[in-house]
Amino acid sequence: MTTAPEILAFATAAMAAAAASLTAFGRRQRRYDGWRWWVVAMWLTTLGAALSAASSVLLDTPGAGTAGAAAAGLLLMQWPVLTLIGLRRFHPRQALPGGERQDWAALFAALLLAAGATLLGPPGPWLTTGCSVALHLYAAAVIFMGPRGRDFTPARSLGVAMVWVAFVPVLGALPLVDLAALPLRATAAVLGAVVMAFVAITLVCERTERQLRDSRRRLRVLANQDTLTQVPNRRHFEELADDALRQDEPGTAVLLNFDVDHFKQINDLFGHAAGDRALCLVSSAMLDNLRAQDVPGRQGGDEFVLLLRRASTHDAMGVAERIVAEVQRRAPSQQLPTLTLSFGMVQIGFGEGIRAAMRRADQAMYEAKRQGRSRAVAAAGDEDRPVFSASQRLGLTPA
Repeated sequence: MTTAPEILAFATAAMAAAAASLTAFGRRQRRYDGWRWWVVAMWLTTLGAALSAASSVLLDTPGAGTAGAAAAGLLLMQWPVLTLIGLRRFHPRQALPGGERQDWAALFAALLLAAGATLLGPPGPWLTTGCSVALHLYAAAVIFMGPRGRDFTPARSLGVAMVWVAFVPVLGALPLVDLAALPLRATAAVLGAVVMAFVAITLVCERTERQLRDSRRRLRVLANQDTLTQVPNRRHFEELADDALRQDEPGTAVLLNFDVDHFKQINDLFGHAAGDRALCLVSSAMLDNLRAQDVPGRQGGDEFVLLLRRASTHDAMGVAERIVAEVQRRAPSQQLPTLTLSFGMVQIGFGEGIRAAMRRADQAMYEAKRQGRSRAVAAAGDEDRPVFSASQRLGLTPA
């Protein structure tokens, strides 16, 4: 038949292995706030279990078994509160009821009361058990009253374990007094601390996974979006435009290519900061005049591109006029001179890819510049034999 010392020796060995694993895991991972308190709680519980095992062996030795049992009882009481303190620091933005000062006050009060209970004789173990139960229920209550949500779900399972650890020794100790309840308390504390170790690892892994997902999402944004103007870069624009053309009926999309006239002069006369403001102003005006289904992009430098879905070149002329009007209206508030834009636009033909359409729109834009800038020109025909429409003047021209 398995004896209490054997059970406690096995529980101590298991607890030491769990504590060592948790410590090693923490060394290989980023150390979040609160982690060290969980590790400290694990090792103190291991020490308490070891003292419990030693006390059960020394029961027949006057004084030694009693002193060891008292020390073990104190060490086994701390883990729910230290776990709670670690949880507060791990989730600083998810406010738990009370605070660390309240946690420490509850722990020290229970430890002092339990330490004094050893002098009371037979009632002492009952008072120590009561203090332990109170600490476990206190920590569990704080966790249960904490925030809801998926991120806090593992912590709630820890609260359940704390309640279980609190009442198992009480049920087992009803017919017993003195040291007989200690092995049950130690075993329950070990099991609860092991649950805490699994919860701690789960919390760390979930947070690390969320951070990796956020990092990948930010990297995708950086790879796909122009950081200055906050519109898709050329590569991502081509991907989005290709998807849009595959979804729409052929021949129903218009591509606009445009840039800022005399942009180099803006940089030379007003500085590169003014040039950046001009680009941001143009992209903002473009986005403000688009439908949700349209696709904007920045080709590079001061050149932008825009795909209008289910539209005609007549519609595109109206969009170009509104973009220029918005840019010129807002330029003075950005400490910029009057800005003009030159547009080239093409109706994308049946079976025509986005890159071929961009080359034709680029030809139309340079034709607009050749005709005097601050204009929009539509191109028909193919790339080798383009047919340009009469240009349409857009907005005001600088004085």
